[in-house]
Amino acid sequence: MNARILRSLIFVATTLGVACLDMSAPKGPSSISLLQLPSPSVVIGDVMRDSNGVPAPLGVIAFDANGTPIGGVTSQVYITDSSHVAHLDANHNLTGDRLGVVHLIGQIGSLQTAVAAVPVTSAPYTFAKTTTTDTLAAPFPTDSASSIKSDTFKVSLKGIGDSASQGFIVRYVLDSAPPSLPSSKGPGVYLASSNGKPSLVDTTNAAGIASHVLVVNSLALADSALLGGTKVDSAVVRAFTSYKGALVAGAPLRFVIYIKVTFGK
Repeated sequence: MNARILRSLIFVATTLGVACLDMSAPKGPSSISLLQLPSPSVVIGDVMRDSNGVPAPLGVIAFDANGTPIGGVTSQVYITDSSHVAHLDANHNLTGDRLGVVHLIGQIGSLQTAVAAVPVTSAPYTFAKTTTTDTLAAPFPTDSASSIKSDTFKVSLKGIGDSASQGFIVRYVLDSAPPSLPSSKGPGVYLASSNGKPSLVDTTNAAGIASHVLVVNSLALADSALLGGTKVDSAVVRAFTSYKGALVAGAPLRFVIYIKVTFGK
């Protein structure tokens, strides 16, 4: 076999090897995110907006085999029902048409997201308290299992005609609270969701109600007078929500929760 024929055979074998490698390579992303919603809801007659009140489209994020987001891919968004409570434009902007729930999916290539249910709701006009706060009586810190006490406070977000404004994010700020021990593993006073996990946000439900919890762990409190039962202190919480980048009338709401330490059962 002469050198020219040998070089030709090597070239053909190499080319076939590369072709086989290319044929087996995956096409498109390895995975995609859930449908990315700028907001939990959309208002009748308005486009969906992000947390800053700016109109924003729905979308899907693509990932490679290592879980790294990748660009340059085209996503689609579809409404899966025929309820006609909302519609999409060519840029994936969602507009609310009437009260109800719209169901959507996102897709990139052959990969689809789970169905997302988005309420179409009333524009909010009033933000108000729906509960009054009582004095929170935290037990004396005998052990970690019995030193925690919480108090729930609720807010209401309503539209025209006392209609509920569902799917709006309510944010909370703990402005002041009794001091915590520097050596404690966590704060003596903190905000939490209804499951007791630390949180600073909630979303209004179908009745336009959002609720949050103030938690007191007396084991982590630093004030000896408060722990001794000779002093009553307080925590101050602000709650606020917005629409189109502006606070809703009534926001922020201010809650003052008085705190005392009790002894015995």
